[in-house]
Amino acid sequence: MNQARPAAPLAFRTHWLALAPARAADDLEHAVEDAFAGEATAFMAFLLANGLGPLWHQALHSRQWQGRVPPEAQETLNLSRFAAAALYLLQSAELRRIDHLFAAQGIAYAAIKGAHVRELAYDDPSLRPADDVDIIVSAGQRVAAARALVGAGFHYHPAPDNISHEASFVKGRVTIDLHWNTFRPGRSRVDVTDALVARRVRVAGFWGLSDTDAVFLMLTHPAFFKYVCSPNMALCRVADFMFWTRRRAVDWAGLAALLRDTGLNSAAWTVSSWFALLGAAVPADFLAQISPGKARVRYLRYWLERDLPTQWFKRRPLLIQLGFTLFLHDRPADAGRAVCGWLRAYRRRRDDPFAALAAP
Repeated sequence: MNQARPAAPLAFRTHWLALAPARAADDLEHAVEDAFAGEATAFMAFLLANGLGPLWHQALHSRQWQGRVPPEAQETLNLSRFAAAALYLLQSAELRRIDHLFAAQGIAYAAIKGAHVRELAYDDPSLRPADDVDIIVSAGQRVAAARALVGAGFHYHPAPDNISHEASFVKGRVTIDLHWNTFRPGRSRVDVTDALVARRVRVAGFWGLSDTDAVFLMLTHPAFFKYVCSPNMALCRVADFMFWTRRRAVDWAGLAALLRDTGLNSAAWTVSSWFALLGAAVPADFLAQISPGKARVRYLRYWLERDLPTQWFKRRPLLIQLGFTLFLHDRPADAGRAVCGWLRAYRRRRDDPFAALAAP
Protein backbone atom coordinates (compact mmCIF):
# COMPACT_ATOMS: atom_id res chain seq x y z
CA MET A 1 0.00 0.00 0.00
CA ASN A 2 1.09 3.55 -0.66
CA GLN A 3 1.67 5.52 2.51
CA ALA A 4 0.25 8.99 3.11
CA ARG A 5 2.86 10.99 5.04
CA PRO A 6 2.48 14.75 4.52
CA ALA A 7 4.77 17.20 6.25
CA ALA A 8 3.54 18.56 9.56
CA PRO A 9 2.04 22.07 9.53
CA LEU A 10 3.78 24.78 11.55
CA ALA A 11 1.10 24.45 14.25
CA PHE A 12 2.41 20.96 15.03
CA ARG A 13 6.16 21.57 14.86
CA THR A 14 6.66 20.78 18.56
CA HIS A 15 4.47 17.69 18.20
CA TRP A 16 6.65 16.52 15.31
CA LEU A 17 9.84 16.98 17.33
CA ALA A 18 8.36 15.25 20.38
CA LEU A 19 7.40 12.16 18.38
CA ALA A 20 10.86 11.72 16.85
CA PRO A 21 11.72 8.61 18.94
CA ALA A 22 8.69 6.88 17.44
CA ARG A 23 9.93 7.57 13.91
CA ALA A 24 13.32 6.98 12.24
CA ALA A 25 16.71 7.36 13.97
CA ASP A 26 17.74 10.28 11.75
CA ASP A 27 14.57 12.09 12.81
CA LEU A 28 15.66 11.81 16.43
CA GLU A 29 19.11 13.26 15.80
CA HIS A 30 17.66 16.33 14.11
CA ALA A 31 14.96 16.62 16.76
CA VAL A 32 17.49 16.63 19.60
CA GLU A 33 19.37 19.49 17.96
CA ASP A 34 16.21 21.51 17.24
CA ALA A 35 14.36 20.85 20.48
CA PHE A 36 17.17 21.82 22.82
CA ALA A 37 18.50 24.69 20.77
CA GLY A 38 15.77 26.88 22.27
CA GLU A 39 13.85 26.73 25.53
CA ALA A 40 14.61 23.27 26.89
CA THR A 41 12.36 23.65 29.95
CA ALA A 42 9.27 24.25 27.83
CA PHE A 43 10.04 21.29 25.59
CA MET A 44 10.58 19.01 28.57
CA ALA A 45 7.24 20.10 30.03
CA PHE A 46 5.61 19.29 26.69
CA LEU A 47 7.18 15.82 26.64
CA LEU A 48 6.03 15.00 30.15
CA ALA A 49 2.51 16.32 29.56
CA ASN A 50 2.25 14.04 26.53
CA GLY A 51 3.59 10.89 28.17
CA LEU A 52 6.77 10.82 26.08
CA GLY A 53 9.42 11.31 28.77
CA PRO A 54 10.26 7.59 29.20
CA LEU A 55 10.42 7.07 25.44
CA TRP A 56 12.91 9.93 25.06
CA HIS A 57 14.93 8.60 27.99
CA GLN A 58 15.21 5.20 26.34
CA ALA A 59 16.01 6.64 22.91
CA LEU A 60 18.83 8.84 24.21
CA HIS A 61 20.34 6.14 26.41
CA SER A 62 20.23 3.46 23.72
CA ARG A 63 22.32 5.75 21.49
CA GLN A 64 24.42 7.15 24.35
CA TRP A 65 23.26 10.65 23.49
CA GLN A 66 22.62 11.84 27.05
CA GLY A 67 25.33 14.46 26.70
CA ARG A 68 23.42 16.12 23.87
CA VAL A 69 20.75 17.43 26.24
CA PRO A 70 21.13 19.79 29.25
CA PRO A 71 21.79 18.13 32.64
CA GLU A 72 18.44 19.35 33.98
CA ALA A 73 16.67 17.67 31.08
CA GLN A 74 18.59 14.45 31.71
CA GLU A 75 17.47 14.41 35.34
CA THR A 76 13.86 15.10 34.40
CA LEU A 77 13.89 12.25 31.89
CA ASN A 78 15.45 9.93 34.47
CA LEU A 79 12.69 10.69 36.96
CA SER A 80 9.96 10.22 34.36
CA ARG A 81 11.43 6.85 33.39
CA PHE A 82 11.59 5.57 36.94
CA ALA A 83 8.08 6.83 37.75
CA ALA A 84 6.62 5.18 34.65
CA ALA A 85 8.33 1.87 35.41
CA ALA A 86 7.12 1.89 39.02
CA LEU A 87 3.52 2.64 38.07
CA TYR A 88 3.63 0.03 35.30
CA LEU A 89 4.60 -2.66 37.80
CA LEU A 90 1.74 -1.68 40.12
CA GLN A 91 -0.81 -1.54 37.30
CA SER A 92 0.33 -4.84 35.78
CA ALA A 93 0.12 -6.63 39.13
CA GLU A 94 -3.40 -5.33 39.75
CA LEU A 95 -4.53 -6.18 36.22
CA ARG A 96 -3.41 -9.77 36.65
CA ARG A 97 -5.19 -9.98 40.01
CA ILE A 98 -8.34 -8.67 38.36
CA ASP A 99 -7.91 -11.25 35.60
CA HIS A 100 -7.97 -14.07 38.18
CA LEU A 101 -10.80 -12.44 40.11
CA PHE A 102 -13.01 -11.96 37.06
CA ALA A 103 -12.27 -15.47 35.79
CA ALA A 104 -13.38 -16.94 39.12
CA GLN A 105 -16.66 -14.99 38.91
CA GLY A 106 -17.35 -15.63 35.23
CA ILE A 107 -16.90 -12.00 34.18
CA ALA A 108 -15.69 -11.58 30.59
CA TYR A 109 -13.55 -8.48 30.10
CA ALA A 110 -10.86 -7.02 27.87
CA ALA A 111 -8.17 -4.45 28.63
CA ILE A 112 -8.32 -1.54 26.19
CA LYS A 113 -6.30 1.53 25.23
CA GLY A 114 -2.85 2.17 26.73
CA ALA A 115 -2.62 -0.69 29.23
CA HIS A 116 -3.34 -3.14 26.42
CA VAL A 117 -1.53 -1.52 23.50
CA ARG A 118 1.78 -1.06 25.30
CA GLU A 119 2.17 -4.82 25.82
CA LEU A 120 2.14 -5.47 22.07
CA ALA A 121 3.44 -2.28 20.46
CA TYR A 122 6.51 -1.48 22.59
CA ASP A 123 9.73 -3.45 23.13
CA ASP A 124 9.43 -2.45 26.79
CA PRO A 125 5.79 -1.77 27.79
CA SER A 126 6.86 0.34 30.78
CA LEU A 127 8.01 3.01 28.31
CA ARG A 128 4.35 3.86 27.73
CA PRO A 129 2.84 5.60 30.79
CA ALA A 130 -0.86 5.12 31.48
CA ASP A 131 -2.70 7.19 34.06
CA ASP A 132 -5.19 4.39 34.53
CA VAL A 133 -6.06 0.89 33.37
CA ASP A 134 -9.11 0.73 31.11
CA ILE A 135 -11.14 -2.46 30.91
CA ILE A 136 -14.41 -3.16 29.14
CA VAL A 137 -17.23 -5.55 30.03
CA SER A 138 -20.72 -6.07 28.69
CA ALA A 139 -23.42 -3.84 30.17
CA GLY A 140 -25.03 -6.88 31.72
CA GLN A 141 -21.91 -7.61 33.79
CA ARG A 142 -21.02 -4.06 34.83
CA VAL A 143 -22.51 -4.32 38.33
CA ALA A 144 -20.88 -7.70 38.96
CA ALA A 145 -17.54 -6.29 37.77
CA ALA A 146 -17.91 -3.20 39.96
CA ARG A 147 -18.73 -5.30 43.02
CA ALA A 148 -15.74 -7.52 42.33
CA LEU A 149 -13.44 -4.50 42.17
CA VAL A 150 -14.79 -3.08 45.43
CA GLY A 151 -14.39 -6.49 47.03
CA ALA A 152 -10.75 -6.45 45.89
CA GLY A 153 -10.09 -3.21 47.75
CA PHE A 154 -10.92 -0.60 45.10
CA HIS A 155 -13.00 2.44 46.01
CA TYR A 156 -15.71 3.65 43.66
CA HIS A 157 -15.43 7.32 42.63
CA PRO A 158 -18.77 8.55 41.23
CA ALA A 159 -18.68 10.77 38.12
CA PRO A 160 -22.27 11.57 37.02
CA ASP A 161 -21.18 13.03 33.65
CA ASN A 162 -19.77 9.65 32.56
CA ILE A 163 -22.06 7.19 34.32
CA SER A 164 -23.77 6.33 31.03
CA HIS A 165 -20.71 4.40 29.86
CA GLU A 166 -17.86 4.23 32.39
CA ALA A 167 -16.89 4.48 36.06
CA SER A 168 -13.63 4.77 38.02
CA PHE A 169 -12.33 2.62 40.85
CA VAL A 170 -9.20 3.56 42.80
CA LYS A 171 -6.85 1.53 44.97
CA GLY A 172 -3.75 3.39 46.10
CA ARG A 173 -1.95 4.62 42.99
CA VAL A 174 -3.90 2.38 40.62
CA THR A 175 -7.10 3.53 38.93
CA ILE A 176 -9.32 1.16 36.99
CA ASP A 177 -11.70 2.74 34.48
CA LEU A 178 -14.52 0.26 33.96
CA HIS A 179 -16.31 0.69 30.60
CA TRP A 180 -19.49 -0.98 29.40
CA ASN A 181 -19.67 1.04 26.19
CA THR A 182 -16.79 2.23 24.03
CA PHE A 183 -18.49 5.64 23.69
CA ARG A 184 -21.36 7.53 25.23
CA PRO A 185 -24.50 5.66 24.05
CA GLY A 186 -25.69 7.02 20.70
CA ARG A 187 -22.25 7.98 19.47
CA SER A 188 -22.06 5.00 17.09
CA ARG A 189 -24.81 3.34 15.05
CA VAL A 190 -24.43 0.07 16.89
CA ASP A 191 -23.07 -0.78 20.31
CA VAL A 192 -20.00 -2.89 19.56
CA THR A 193 -19.12 -3.63 23.19
CA ASP A 194 -20.30 -7.25 23.21
CA ALA A 195 -18.57 -7.90 19.88
CA LEU A 196 -15.30 -6.45 21.19
CA VAL A 197 -15.42 -8.64 24.28
CA ALA A 198 -16.35 -11.70 22.19
CA ARG A 199 -13.30 -11.18 19.94
CA ARG A 200 -10.84 -10.65 22.81
CA VAL A 201 -7.48 -12.42 22.82
CA ARG A 202 -5.04 -13.45 25.52
CA VAL A 203 -2.18 -10.96 26.01
CA ALA A 204 0.63 -11.07 28.60
CA GLY A 205 -1.44 -12.68 31.33
CA PHE A 206 -4.74 -10.88 30.72
CA TRP A 207 -7.41 -10.42 28.05
CA GLY A 208 -7.08 -7.66 25.46
CA LEU A 209 -8.79 -6.54 22.27
CA SER A 210 -8.17 -8.18 18.92
CA ASP A 211 -5.71 -6.35 16.67
CA THR A 212 -8.40 -4.85 14.43
CA ASP A 213 -10.53 -3.75 17.39
CA ALA A 214 -7.51 -2.12 19.05
CA VAL A 215 -6.85 0.04 15.98
CA PHE A 216 -10.58 0.80 15.68
CA LEU A 217 -10.45 2.28 19.17
CA MET A 218 -7.21 4.19 18.46
CA LEU A 219 -8.86 5.92 15.50
CA THR A 220 -12.30 6.66 16.97
CA HIS A 221 -12.09 7.19 20.72
CA PRO A 222 -9.80 10.29 20.51
CA ALA A 223 -12.13 11.94 18.01
CA PHE A 224 -14.86 12.48 20.59
CA PHE A 225 -13.15 12.22 23.96
CA LYS A 226 -9.95 14.12 23.08
CA TYR A 227 -11.17 16.40 20.23
CA VAL A 228 -8.56 14.75 17.96
CA CYS A 229 -5.62 17.13 18.50
CA SER A 230 -6.57 19.22 21.55
CA PRO A 231 -4.31 19.34 24.64
CA ASN A 232 -6.40 16.44 25.99
CA MET A 233 -4.89 14.19 23.32
CA ALA A 234 -1.57 13.00 24.75
CA LEU A 235 0.93 12.26 21.98
CA CYS A 236 1.79 8.89 23.49
CA ARG A 237 -1.44 7.76 21.76
CA VAL A 238 0.05 8.78 18.42
CA ALA A 239 3.23 6.86 19.29
CA ASP A 240 1.00 3.85 20.10
CA PHE A 241 -0.35 3.91 16.54
CA MET A 242 3.11 4.36 15.01
CA PHE A 243 4.59 1.42 16.88
CA TRP A 244 1.50 -0.76 16.49
CA THR A 245 1.30 -0.40 12.70
CA ARG A 246 5.00 -1.31 12.39
CA ARG A 247 4.84 -4.36 14.67
CA ARG A 248 1.34 -5.73 14.10
CA ALA A 249 -0.46 -6.81 10.94
CA VAL A 250 -3.42 -4.47 10.47
CA ASP A 251 -6.49 -5.74 8.63
CA TRP A 252 -7.28 -2.42 6.97
CA ALA A 253 -10.20 -3.85 4.98
CA GLY A 254 -11.77 -5.35 8.11
CA LEU A 255 -11.20 -2.08 9.96
CA ALA A 256 -12.89 -0.11 7.17
CA ALA A 257 -15.90 -2.44 7.34
CA LEU A 258 -16.20 -1.95 11.10
CA LEU A 259 -15.99 1.82 10.70
CA ARG A 260 -18.67 1.75 8.02
CA ASP A 261 -21.02 -0.32 10.17
CA THR A 262 -20.63 2.01 13.15
CA GLY A 263 -20.94 5.22 11.12
CA LEU A 264 -17.51 6.42 12.25
CA ASN A 265 -15.63 6.69 8.95
CA SER A 266 -15.33 10.46 9.27
CA ALA A 267 -14.05 10.27 12.84
CA ALA A 268 -11.40 7.71 11.91
CA TRP A 269 -10.43 9.64 8.77
CA THR A 270 -9.87 12.80 10.81
CA VAL A 271 -7.78 11.08 13.48
CA SER A 272 -5.83 9.12 10.83
CA SER A 273 -5.18 12.32 8.88
CA TRP A 274 -3.79 14.00 11.98
CA PHE A 275 -1.62 10.97 12.73
CA ALA A 276 -0.31 11.18 9.16
CA LEU A 277 0.50 14.87 9.59
CA LEU A 278 2.75 13.84 12.48
CA GLY A 279 4.59 11.20 10.45
CA ALA A 280 2.52 8.07 11.03
CA ALA A 281 2.33 5.64 8.11
CA VAL A 282 -1.34 5.52 7.13
CA PRO A 283 -2.23 3.66 3.92
CA ALA A 284 -3.47 6.12 1.30
CA ASP A 285 -6.06 3.71 -0.03
CA PHE A 286 -7.44 3.16 3.48
CA LEU A 287 -7.77 6.93 3.92
CA ALA A 288 -9.51 7.15 0.57
CA GLN A 289 -11.89 4.34 1.49
CA ILE A 290 -13.06 6.00 4.72
CA SER A 291 -12.90 9.59 3.49
CA PRO A 292 -15.98 11.80 3.89
CA GLY A 293 -17.18 13.98 1.01
CA LYS A 294 -14.98 16.67 -0.52
CA ALA A 295 -16.66 19.58 1.24
CA ARG A 296 -16.34 17.95 4.64
CA VAL A 297 -12.74 16.95 3.92
CA ARG A 298 -11.88 20.61 3.30
CA TYR A 299 -13.76 21.66 6.43
CA LEU A 300 -12.13 19.08 8.71
CA ARG A 301 -8.68 19.76 7.25
CA TYR A 302 -9.19 23.44 8.04
CA TRP A 303 -9.77 22.52 11.69
CA LEU A 304 -6.77 20.22 11.77
CA GLU A 305 -4.16 22.26 9.96
CA ARG A 306 -4.92 25.36 12.05
CA ASP A 307 -5.21 23.31 15.24
CA LEU A 308 -8.52 24.96 16.12
CA PRO A 309 -9.34 22.38 18.83
CA THR A 310 -6.31 23.63 20.78
CA GLN A 311 -7.05 27.28 20.14
CA TRP A 312 -10.63 26.97 21.39
CA PHE A 313 -10.12 24.23 23.97
CA LYS A 314 -10.38 26.53 26.99
CA ARG A 315 -12.20 29.52 25.54
CA ARG A 316 -14.94 27.91 23.45
CA PRO A 317 -15.29 24.17 24.13
CA LEU A 318 -18.96 24.23 23.08
CA LEU A 319 -17.89 25.51 19.67
CA ILE A 320 -15.62 22.48 19.29
CA GLN A 321 -18.48 20.14 20.11
CA LEU A 322 -20.94 21.83 17.77
CA GLY A 323 -18.61 22.89 14.97
CA PHE A 324 -16.21 19.96 14.95
CA THR A 325 -17.23 16.72 16.67
CA LEU A 326 -20.75 16.67 15.22
CA PHE A 327 -19.14 16.70 11.77
CA LEU A 328 -17.16 13.58 12.69
CA HIS A 329 -20.31 11.48 12.24
CA ASP A 330 -20.94 10.07 8.79
CA ARG A 331 -24.52 11.27 8.32
CA PRO A 332 -26.79 13.97 9.80
CA ALA A 333 -28.88 11.18 11.35
CA ASP A 334 -25.74 9.89 13.10
CA ALA A 335 -25.04 13.35 14.53
CA GLY A 336 -28.66 13.67 15.62
CA ARG A 337 -28.51 10.31 17.37
CA ALA A 338 -25.35 11.42 19.20
CA VAL A 339 -27.07 14.59 20.44
CA CYS A 340 -30.08 12.58 21.60
CA GLY A 341 -27.74 10.17 23.37
CA TRP A 342 -26.03 13.03 25.18
CA LEU A 343 -29.36 14.52 26.27
CA ARG A 344 -30.57 11.15 27.49
CA ALA A 345 -27.34 10.60 29.43
CA TYR A 346 -27.62 14.09 30.95
CA ARG A 347 -31.15 13.44 32.16
CA ARG A 348 -30.10 10.12 33.68
CA ARG A 349 -26.79 11.23 35.16
CA ARG A 350 -28.11 10.62 38.69
CA ASP A 351 -29.21 7.05 37.87
CA ASP A 352 -26.05 5.48 39.20
CA PRO A 353 -26.05 1.66 39.06
CA PHE A 354 -23.18 1.64 41.56
CA ALA A 355 -24.62 4.08 44.10
CA ALA A 356 -24.67 1.42 46.81
CA LEU A 357 -20.91 0.91 46.30
CA ALA A 358 -19.92 4.54 46.95
CA ALA A 359 -18.07 5.25 50.18
CA PRO A 360 -20.26 6.92 52.86
